[in-house]
Amino acid sequence: MPARPALQPGERVLVSTRAHGARLTRPFLVLLLTVFVLSSAQRALELRWRPVAEPWTTVHAGVEITLLLVAGWVVLRRCLRPLLRWWRTRYVLTTHHLVLLRPGGAGRTVTLPLHQLRRVGVERGRSPALGRRDGRVVADFGSLGGLRLEHAPEAQRLAQLIRRAADDRRAQGAGAGWVGERGDGGGAPRPRPTRVDRDAAVAPRPGPSAAPGRPWSRWTVHQEQE
Repeated sequence: MPARPALQPGERVLVSTRAHGARLTRPFLVLLLTVFVLSSAQRALELRWRPVAEPWTTVHAGVEITLLLVAGWVVLRRCLRPLLRWWRTRYVLTTHHLVLLRPGGAGRTVTLPLHQLRRVGVERGRSPALGRRDGRVVADFGSLGGLRLEHAPEAQRLAQLIRRAADDRRAQGAGAGWVGERGDGGGAPRPRPTRVDRDAAVAPRPGPSAAPGRPWSRWTVHQEQE
């Protein structure tokens, strides 16, 4: 996966970051619990059942191997995969777009034009912040859908930067008599919304400050995976 999206002529990257490290709290706790359960099961197996004759010695070895395989599967599925997903997922703000880069190739990248931004704000996360400054940044792009960036670092600051970049983009387009995405008057085709799958969830209905009359669509809402 590229470290940043493909840029248009004159487009610059303003912010490129990833979710706060607190995102890894759950995988870390799962790792600790898995190690504890595995060591306890191995210890109990060694103390309570130590066969010295066949075929029970083979059964004993098989049980130990099974415990290791189960523990390895849990670590791979619940610890290493979330770690890789966190590392390879980036939030990118450019002078033209807000981009969510996700593992899986270009088809997994969500790119939304800033001139279509209607509102952006910070929602309270499902877990206490505990003094951290991360949060859930929610951006509404009208008919193109919305984007939720979970555990965005410096969430308030990031929301301000997105709002300012969108204002600058619209001002630049208005000053040039620009109508479409490319600034040439003809306009580029709007990006096709990405179908919601296991990496996304339907966002809440926008607040009163948002443009009225458009509920969030289950086909046009993108969320960075929890």
